[in-house]
Amino acid sequence: DMSEMRDDLQLMLDKPSIYLHDQDMGLLSTAGLQIGGTVFGRNAELSTIKEAYRRTMSGDSELVTIYGHSGTGKSTLAHEFGKHVLVNGGIFLLGKFDQRQQGKPFSALASAFNQYCGILMQ
Repeated sequence: DMSEMRDDLQLMLDKPSIYLHDQDMGLLSTAGLQIGGTVFGRNAELSTIKEAYRRTMSGDSELVTIYGHSGTGKSTLAHEFGKHVLVNGGIFLLGKFDQRQQGKPFSALASAFNQYCGILMQ
């Protein structure tokens, strides 16, 4: 309920060290809140994506989309999965739709393709 939310927010203001212990504030603005490198509340989704990736290694084709409201951990989930891909010798490309780019419906795909071209140029 609202009073619990208000109390939690007040606690965050009064004792920020509880919530932001050893956090890189620059990282928080782009990757979401992670504590100790752990993604909270997205373990089921991360497992599902990793399983889809495992199936592709056997020759299957898969498409995974991550969607949801702002601030729900989509980027954090994608970056966490990207670490898994890179550790296993894969190439991870990330395309992100930006509300300011609504007139460019393929901007996320173009961004991912540009990343891939950059990898090829190295």
